[in-house]
Amino acid sequence: KRGSRYVKIAELYLQEDYTVEADSFINRASQVVSSDTDWALRLRYQVCYARVLDSKRRFLDAAVRYYRLSQTNHVDVVQDDLMQLLDKAVSCALLAGAGGQRSRLLGTLYKDERSQQSEHFAVLEKMYFEHLLRRPEVAKFEQSLMPHQRATLADGSSVLDRAVIEHNLLAASKIYMNITLAELGSLLEVEAVHAERIASRMITEGRLSGCIDQISGVLEFEGDAEALLNWDDSIGSVCLDLNACLENVVKEHPQFA
Repeated sequence: KRGSRYVKIAELYLQEDYTVEADSFINRASQVVSSDTDWALRLRYQVCYARVLDSKRRFLDAAVRYYRLSQTNHVDVVQDDLMQLLDKAVSCALLAGAGGQRSRLLGTLYKDERSQQSEHFAVLEKMYFEHLLRRPEVAKFEQSLMPHQRATLADGSSVLDRAVIEHNLLAASKIYMNITLAELGSLLEVEAVHAERIASRMITEGRLSGCIDQISGVLEFEGDAEALLNWDDSIGSVCLDLNACLENVVKEHPQFA
């Protein structure tokens, strides 16, 4: 009974966007909700916990939990509710900071056939394939965001602005070996100083491989050149093997020459 009461109070606080209070009662619920708890209450607790993470803008953690919940297999679970949880997982994944963990989650969501029914599948697809995104392409997605997901950050940008800028920076690293900060700012549609600050933070946090030459004002991406050379070597090797195969076929069957 205590667990049910704590979860209900947390749900009511979340309805009013009181994240701190909701978090407090979810922490209390965690001490009494266990694997032996009624499945319906356990599900409510898990959904509530994911919503708390979402409200605290821990979008990657929230997305992972929403996605796991969307896979709930129980005879009494309504499929439309599971689809709503999947939509929440997609939204949080798109808002999460760019990096390896987010890329893996985007891949999982993209490969889930249910995601094709999501109204934001087009944005998910472009982010998964690391294509550059432009502001008009995310306008519809922005309209669907909850108030806390539209929050303004310390630098004056929104949560979505940050997510798109970081994504585009990561996408640029797959296209360019290096780029001037002025060109990067133009590409990201921000001031060069702001672009440098974002790149510097992502490099420091290990979410972007590269270094900034502040004297020349150039961002050098690391790893791309080696990857391209390895790709060229692989293509060359395949071509040589194919030529050898064709020569053997012609040798055995001259009529195909």
